[in-house]
Amino acid sequence: MRNDASRFWTLRRKGFVFLSLLLLTLGVTFGALNHWNLRTQFKDQQAVRNAALRVEFRDLIKRSADRLQRLGVVLASLGKLDLFITAPRENQSAARLHGFFSTVRYELDVERIELLDAGSNSVLTWSSSMATPVPQERLHKVLNQVIETEQPLTILTCQPGCSLHAFVPLLSKGRNVGVLSLSQMITDLVLDFSAGAGTAVAILVTSQENGEKVLEDWGLRIAALSNQQELEPFLRHLSKRYPGPEALPADSWLEWKEKRFTVYSSPLDDILESGETGHLLFIVDASASAAALDQANRDALLIVAISLCIAEVLLLVLLHAPLRRIQHLAATLPLLAHGNYDRVNERLKTLSRLVEWKDEIDILYATSIRLAHQIEEHQNTLAAERDFIQGLLDNAQVLILTQSRDGRIRTVNELTTQILGRPSETLRNSRFIELIEIDSETSEVARNLEKLFSNLMQRLEHESVLTCGDGSKRHIVWVHTRLRLEHENGIAVLSIGLDATERIEAESRIRWLANHDSLTGLHNRLWFKDELERSFAEAERNGVPAALLLFDLDHFKDINDSSGHAAGDALLCLLANELRARARKSDVLARLGGDEFAVLMTGTDRSGAEHFAQDLNQRLMEKPFRFGNRSYRISASIGIALIPEHGKDVEELLANADAAMYQAKKAGRGRWHLFSHSGEERARISHQAYWRSVIAQSLDQKSLFFHYQPVVDLATGRIAYYEALLRLTLEDGRIVLPGEYMDVILRSDLMSAIDSYVTREAINILSKDRAARLSINLSAAALTDPTWAEPLKQAVNDGRLSPERLLLEITETAAIADLEAAQRTMNELTDIGFGFAMDDFGAGFASFHYLKHLPIKHVKIDRSFISRLASDEDDKVFVSALTTLAHGYRQKIVAEGVENAQTLIQLQELEVDLVQGFYIGRPDRHFKPAKVSLATLPLIGS
Repeated sequence: MRNDASRFWTLRRKGFVFLSLLLLTLGVTFGALNHWNLRTQFKDQQAVRNAALRVEFRDLIKRSADRLQRLGVVLASLGKLDLFITAPRENQSAARLHGFFSTVRYELDVERIELLDAGSNSVLTWSSSMATPVPQERLHKVLNQVIETEQPLTILTCQPGCSLHAFVPLLSKGRNVGVLSLSQMITDLVLDFSAGAGTAVAILVTSQENGEKVLEDWGLRIAALSNQQELEPFLRHLSKRYPGPEALPADSWLEWKEKRFTVYSSPLDDILESGETGHLLFIVDASASAAALDQANRDALLIVAISLCIAEVLLLVLLHAPLRRIQHLAATLPLLAHGNYDRVNERLKTLSRLVEWKDEIDILYATSIRLAHQIEEHQNTLAAERDFIQGLLDNAQVLILTQSRDGRIRTVNELTTQILGRPSETLRNSRFIELIEIDSETSEVARNLEKLFSNLMQRLEHESVLTCGDGSKRHIVWVHTRLRLEHENGIAVLSIGLDATERIEAESRIRWLANHDSLTGLHNRLWFKDELERSFAEAERNGVPAALLLFDLDHFKDINDSSGHAAGDALLCLLANELRARARKSDVLARLGGDEFAVLMTGTDRSGAEHFAQDLNQRLMEKPFRFGNRSYRISASIGIALIPEHGKDVEELLANADAAMYQAKKAGRGRWHLFSHSGEERARISHQAYWRSVIAQSLDQKSLFFHYQPVVDLATGRIAYYEALLRLTLEDGRIVLPGEYMDVILRSDLMSAIDSYVTREAINILSKDRAARLSINLSAAALTDPTWAEPLKQAVNDGRLSPERLLLEITETAAIADLEAAQRTMNELTDIGFGFAMDDFGAGFASFHYLKHLPIKHVKIDRSFISRLASDEDDKVFVSALTTLAHGYRQKIVAEGVENAQTLIQLQELEVDLVQGFYIGRPDRHFKPAKVSLATLPLIGS
């Protein structure tokens, strides 16, 4: 292993190397950019020059062609050549024309003159030894074009030398009689252009000939070339490097014999229409320009190099003093690790500068001095803090322990030792996995712990059972975290455990309550119905008989009214215990609600069910119920239905068992009755089935509606709110009141659906009419259904409903069905702002208990106390007492059933708050005002 000192580089060395690299990179980049810029400028200049040369040469050839054409026109006019062609030749003076053409040759630089007739036959030809005629095939095409268009035409041919040929039509008496052809060699033009433009010119044409001037690799012949002796080998060199003239790079230098050339290539057709296919090349000697460009690059690189050296020297000089101080600081700060605080302070103060303008290093020195003082102070308090942390861990109400990477405990806090009942010394080096219970269901925890200890996982959460020192079991939620760095004493994992025993027990209790009745401990209606469906399916599938017993306690309401709900609860528990004592392990017991119970006896026929019912009733009658100083004789009315013969489905089976229970109660109570398909029971079942069908159909079609009856405030005479009374219209148009079918609905599962329907309709009405106030009637199912109140909460949250505009009316029977659940639901809605009214109040003595313990705002006195109020003094005394009691609880009294003026006057004298009845206003489909004005009451009383 290498020593750390061998890898140490000082800031001075790093600064020198890194600055050198940085400056070198900048210099190279600058040089490359400069070279690229100069090269780009040179290429742009070359492109401009190429275009200028091409234009200038094309103009030169064009001017020469125009000159030949004009000359031809002049010669045709002066020499009267048309007469020479049309008249007989013997009459013409050929010698005279020959002398005239000779003069033109020397004066106008024309190499060949030829006179041709309209048939393209040569009439007269004059030519020098250097002149080259136009090939016959090309000549016929040109002559035909000139004769046809009667316009001059100039072409360029290079066979073998390059010449310009101008053809001028000869006209006589309005018709074309011949053509005058003039030819001029362009050798002098090329030489003059080369000398004037400072560039060599080469004309290359296609040729199949072999000779010195043929470039075999390109298949081209050199028709014209300035500075031929030097440039012809150069062209042969280029023909071997490039596939053709068009491939020559115009923006690059081509080196040849220590010289640099730039070659521009152009097709001959771009210059003038030619009889040959070829290229025009401009060859420029760019040696001087290239040398100047290279020199400029060298000068720029030299300047960059000198600038970089100067910059690096200046930077090193500027950084020398700060680096020396940082080096001193670096040598001083490690002394803090050894606790040499005095020496650190002395060394730091020697280099601290007392100057006005401080820099970052001065701040670093001052900070280091303060840091040394703080570390010294913290070192003195470190032991106390360690003790404090240990005390905090010991007093924390969570289990804290550390483990090594092999799963052995290293440290534990005080709570861990207390729960385990073992001292920390005995826990050290023991394995954590041995403390918790591991079985087949929690074996995955053991595997994950192994992954955590092997560093395959960084975090693990799990629940496990821990055995305490006293033998009890506690549920602990563990969180294990793998530490990033392993501690020097082997600590690698931190484990924190939270005691969740109470939470888990509460969750178990909640799960138990979901399927059980909280008062009696029996199963509830929902769970019982599921078991009944399974038994019904088993009986149909395998033919296993079963029996369903439904029963409720006789005179339960009388006991509850006379001795209070505590007596009723005790009686229900007594019945539940009797059921447990009489039932088999395979029987399913349930409390369906209120005082209604059910027993499902699997594998039992008719005789077994009848024997169970007879035995249970006999036992109840022989064992009086005592509560306080009172004693009651109890019995039950029991209905029996056999599975599967007494119902084609569970709903029909329950209805038949309920009908049998009704028959038992009708026969005198304390009896049992086996369902039979007799006429009376069939009629009752048919009646129940009819109303269940009608109500279910009405709910689906949303055809139930409200009649609104006003409730008047006696103090102001104004309508306080309207009671929404549910109505149903049959197919024959008859409006049905709830009393006609409510007994059937209360014994079915439709009651919850009706409560939900009534609630939703009330919300819709109040959201549309912002001034309306309503009260609605609810059943016991609403107070025990946790989902029923959700639409009310949602409407308040959405701003569609103000809770004080809706009054919820419940009956005394609904409240006592499940007092605990009713109280919980009512308190929850009261906190939101809804109000509750106790309907039909006063029918039982126990009602006074509910006034105190339930959040009631309105108390509606039962109409049985109101109907004879004007004539019965006992009723008047009772209403007065109820009113005084309710006012004492800060509740309002509502008198329902007001049918005449005398009753209304009596209620006003008794200080009743609100009144309702047919005399005040009958129920109607619309919100109508009350019929009675309270201002007339004194007149009625008189």
